[in-house]
Amino acid sequence: MIRKYPHLVITVFASLLFIPFLGTVHLFDWDEINFAEAAREMIISADYSRVQINFEPFWEKPPLFFWFQVWSMKIFGVNEFAARFPNAICGIITLNFLFYYGRIWYSDKMAWWWVLLYLGSFTPHFYFKSGIIDPFFNLFIFLSLVQLYLGVREESHRTKHFALSGLLLGLALLTKGPVALIIIGLCGFVYLILTKFKLFFNLKQLVILFFAMMIIPLFWFLPDWIKNGFWFTGEFLKYQADLFLNPVASHGQPWFYHPVVLILGCFPATIIAMPYLFKSPPIKAGGLAAWMKILFWVVLILFSMVTTKIVHYSSLCYIPLAFLGAWGIYNNQGLLKIWQKVLLSLVGLIYGIIFCAVPILASSKHWQSLLSAKIKDDFAKANLSVNTNWQGNEWLLGFLFIVLIILSLSIYQFRSKEAGIRFMLLGNSVFIFFISVLLIPKIENHVQGSIISFYNQIKTENAYVETVGFKSYAHYYYTQKRLPNANDKLSIETRNYCKLQNIDTIGQLSELQRNLVNGFRKQWFLAGNTDKPVYLVYKITNLEGIDSNLRFKLVMNKGGYKVFKREN
Repeated sequence: MIRKYPHLVITVFASLLFIPFLGTVHLFDWDEINFAEAAREMIISADYSRVQINFEPFWEKPPLFFWFQVWSMKIFGVNEFAARFPNAICGIITLNFLFYYGRIWYSDKMAWWWVLLYLGSFTPHFYFKSGIIDPFFNLFIFLSLVQLYLGVREESHRTKHFALSGLLLGLALLTKGPVALIIIGLCGFVYLILTKFKLFFNLKQLVILFFAMMIIPLFWFLPDWIKNGFWFTGEFLKYQADLFLNPVASHGQPWFYHPVVLILGCFPATIIAMPYLFKSPPIKAGGLAAWMKILFWVVLILFSMVTTKIVHYSSLCYIPLAFLGAWGIYNNQGLLKIWQKVLLSLVGLIYGIIFCAVPILASSKHWQSLLSAKIKDDFAKANLSVNTNWQGNEWLLGFLFIVLIILSLSIYQFRSKEAGIRFMLLGNSVFIFFISVLLIPKIENHVQGSIISFYNQIKTENAYVETVGFKSYAHYYYTQKRLPNANDKLSIETRNYCKLQNIDTIGQLSELQRNLVNGFRKQWFLAGNTDKPVYLVYKITNLEGIDSNLRFKLVMNKGGYKVFKREN
């Protein structure tokens, strides 16, 4: 069965791991809720051409992934399952592509290693159960690079492969923006350097790639240019540049952030692939290993230089990491160096201890008390104290993970090297499924469950709901914010404020203007003549004097959040 129908086996196994229980945990603030809210607002406003948040232009991301979520929401409803379902499908497609290319260029054995290393590593697996953009972006970039590689390898079909590379690059642009062009461009440039600038294309083929790349994004940009001019496009490009030059959204981190994220997050693929990240594969037509290594280092160095550092920025490293690990196992019959076995044991033990410790600390009042005494952050203390339905035996998952690591390395050492690695990867893929069902929902309840439950309670009310002192998208999505009415008092007052500030329209706010408008709205909620009830949400570490404001009364105090209500 496995040999005869490998794609069917991959599809069924991946479906069982990715799709069940997708909706059992709330979407996580920021990115998951942010993207799902953009899709929800497309449906509510019936405006599918522009991305919106809070029914105002949102230029951080192009719309392709949100269109996928819209399609899913129209089938399954506006919920967590629908928001994550597109990435589950992306995961199934990605694994099938990895097997297909591994098989046609190497062998079934190499193909299976590539799939298993991707499926059996933590963050690559988890991202297919999430509602973030990166899995589709990574797939399109990988497929575009494959076509570029084929263009080098197959000179007689180079024009066709460059055209396909451009089309796939266009899909990546419409998924995440100009960074797609930067990554592919840098990969091509590095390949030229390594081949001493021996051109693998002519001007005509480069022009074809460029125009093919522009076809798909123009379906989005062109109608907006015709209707509204270049304002939105300009703000979109300015924001993308700002991500590279400034630590946007408080995500500045040290330069070594992404290497650490990959070692710990992409376990065990990173450790298995490490020797082949530095060992130079042959640079020649037909050398896919060279292109995968180039892709890895371009992404890692680029996003280590970028001042805004977020975990999933380096997720494009996952595919080349899994490939290089598979390439090493395939060519060396699963031989691992001593330091790799030590590192696998150490990181595996750290994970096992964490998986044991978290349930014990969260379920025991005694341990909670001891831990709270050590924590200085009052918000974190309040998170820990949230009443969650811990059974007390969840620590067994951590114990079983440690057993998995020990058994894997024992099989490797005493029976078969490849069987030991295979046991670890298959066991890890199943383990990830169980922690996503049994642990993650409870951890999420500590982090944000209290405030999201409150939003769900008031979603039927016709009220203003806003966060103060921290950034969030949960109050839009989980209160199911309605399309603003032009006759609402807030809409009228905002338009009047914009006129005083010489802002032409609320639909064309620069980032600076948006901050001004948000500041005005906050003051209006606090002291203005409102026409609806107002809920203001604060973290307990930054109340800004609201607790002494006689217009407001405290209606919720749980999980590190306080909500104050003002009647109209």
